[in-house]
Amino acid sequence: MATLGAMASAMTMEIDGPDGPREVRISSPDRLMWPGDGITKGDLAAYMVAVGDPLVRAIGDRPVTLQRFPEGIEGEEFYQKNPPKGMPAWIRTVSCRYPSGRRHPQLVVDEVAAAVWAVQMNTVTFHPWPVRADDNDNPDELRIDLDPQPGRDFGDAVTAAFALRELLAELGLTGWAKTSGNRGVHVYARIRPTHEFLDVRHGVIGIARELERRLPDLVTSSWWKEERGERVFVDFNQACRDRTIASAYSPRPLPGAPVSMPVTWDELGSVAPSEFTVLTVPEIVADRGDAWEGMNDTVGDIGPAIALWDKDIERGLGELNFPPDYPKMPGEPPRVQPSKRRTDRTDEDYLKPKAERDADLREQWVMPVVPPIPPMLARPSKKLVEGEVSYEPKWDGFRSIIFRSGDLVEIGSRNEKPMTRYFPEVVEAVLANFPEKAVIDGEIVVVRPGAAPDGAPGEDRLDFDLLQQRIHPAASRVQKLSVETPASFVAFDLLALGDRDLMGEPFEVRRAELEKALAAAQAPIHLTPATRDPAVAQDWFQQFEGAGLDGIMIKPLDGTYEPDKRTMHKLKHERTADCVVAGYRTHKTGDDLIGSLLLGLYDAEGTLASVGVIGAFPMARRRELFEELQPLVAEWDDHPWAWARQEEGQRTPRKGEGSRWNNGKDLSFTPLRPERVVEVRYDHMEGVRFRHTAQFVRWRPDRDPLTCTYAQLEEPVSYDLADVLDA
Repeated sequence: MATLGAMASAMTMEIDGPDGPREVRISSPDRLMWPGDGITKGDLAAYMVAVGDPLVRAIGDRPVTLQRFPEGIEGEEFYQKNPPKGMPAWIRTVSCRYPSGRRHPQLVVDEVAAAVWAVQMNTVTFHPWPVRADDNDNPDELRIDLDPQPGRDFGDAVTAAFALRELLAELGLTGWAKTSGNRGVHVYARIRPTHEFLDVRHGVIGIARELERRLPDLVTSSWWKEERGERVFVDFNQACRDRTIASAYSPRPLPGAPVSMPVTWDELGSVAPSEFTVLTVPEIVADRGDAWEGMNDTVGDIGPAIALWDKDIERGLGELNFPPDYPKMPGEPPRVQPSKRRTDRTDEDYLKPKAERDADLREQWVMPVVPPIPPMLARPSKKLVEGEVSYEPKWDGFRSIIFRSGDLVEIGSRNEKPMTRYFPEVVEAVLANFPEKAVIDGEIVVVRPGAAPDGAPGEDRLDFDLLQQRIHPAASRVQKLSVETPASFVAFDLLALGDRDLMGEPFEVRRAELEKALAAAQAPIHLTPATRDPAVAQDWFQQFEGAGLDGIMIKPLDGTYEPDKRTMHKLKHERTADCVVAGYRTHKTGDDLIGSLLLGLYDAEGTLASVGVIGAFPMARRRELFEELQPLVAEWDDHPWAWARQEEGQRTPRKGEGSRWNNGKDLSFTPLRPERVVEVRYDHMEGVRFRHTAQFVRWRPDRDPLTCTYAQLEEPVSYDLADVLDA
């Protein structure tokens, strides 16, 4: 039973539990979690109470990942693995081991009040592991995800589910079905926890292949989308460690507030997923109870399923691909789409397990974290996210994870390729300032001294163009530039220190350790400023742009370091400008498709200057644009960029503004009469050009091209970079 107590902008729910009533405070209960459906945070909390018993029966005593939406399903989302800061002491946690070998705690939802508290944290969907808390290396739940590919629908997944039920029965397993909350069907079976994840995954692959043999036109176990066709994919990788499925009775972040709903096999053939929502499921459960109530009484053995795998091995079938965030596994096929695989390479060229490579590197580096590691990423945010977070300036440079072990130094990059040779002065600074053994994430930047955006002397500013010039093939040029335009390194995260792997620690801990590790560091090694005050962060967002910075980073204090995953947020400046369309380049797939449009602005002298491009159009629109623009194709003699004619087929419209990363790329273009105006979205300028590719907003037939000048651009107030580094 739950009772409510009203507060000014919150409500308190009293919820019965195994140890007596719990009080859970729900802030902002009127926040719209599903804006299109009018369903609020308070409605979601009430839903959790209404389905609490069957929900806890499904996810209780299991490690759980929370899928959180602080601003509702139309806002930013993130997955919470570490227990959130401020979690009540009565909520249990358990230590889990991840594919990397690291361990960290995850929460366990053992009572309805814990689920309601998760709603207070804006959780929409629960993702439980298929293991029990006290034995979380051996799954006790077989989960099979039937995912209809384009051209198939829920009805096809239902057909596959009934065939799967028969197969499971032949293997001594009892299948239990639920809607996915979208287009698919999930089939579960209880198993004895006698085998670890890899064995259970092999059992699922054996089941998937056998189901495919029985229904070859309907079912596929092909990992690569290009090979699946119009069939139902059996997602065998949901059986991997740290891979989870939305739980029974979990709402989904989709319009209509659908629920992943357990159903009886008699019901499955006639239901529609849209019948089960946050608003309808409580009444259904009250009327007919929990369709999965007897699941724990039907425990089977995974052995016969593994036997299917073994028979396939005898037939010559082997391992299948693992998820992309997994290390390369023994026996795994090449992680290359079949259509892109090179015929001049053997399996042995692809198959060396990452574990073996890492072991060699650990021996070389004598550290728990070794190169290469892709950096952790951020997803864009429309506003400054608040809460238990840390704010930092967003630096505009080369993202780099730097490894130091004694005299060994490697500067990693966003694409995991080393950049060490290009920055000898940074290597020297690392040896002088880093701890003896450390792995530090940060940004390499180049400072242009004594020049603000308006040309005024005396203020330092970041210069990305100068930084790009540092990537040069000639060693003599690299050495010369290291003196003329020396780089700096701005540190903002710590992955390892000494013999300690810190990637599983909360960011709050990593930041404190980083501050101590670099307490005595001298330029050009810097520690990025950080604050937990959103007002200070907002000031930084406005002020620091004048020093060439890119925006604000927002990092959850309890977040672990997850390589190549977008677990942070970034807030960047967003502006619009009206530009002249002065030419186009065709798309790489066809000469009758627009690849990009070349943009221009008129300077004070009336000269049309090249400022950037826009290129993100749907394929159908690219063809339409090509046809629309043909009447505007101009002769070179009549074009303001006529000087580009002699460079046609080379790096134009301005050689210095070409593709630095692909010198062989043809950047020639077709000139257009400068008569069309387009409104574009951009973040900031780098010199006289857009720093990043601009985004199409709309055509402006009402604008005179001659009025599209630099004067319309918002000019950030200049700010000395030295003040940022001293903040």
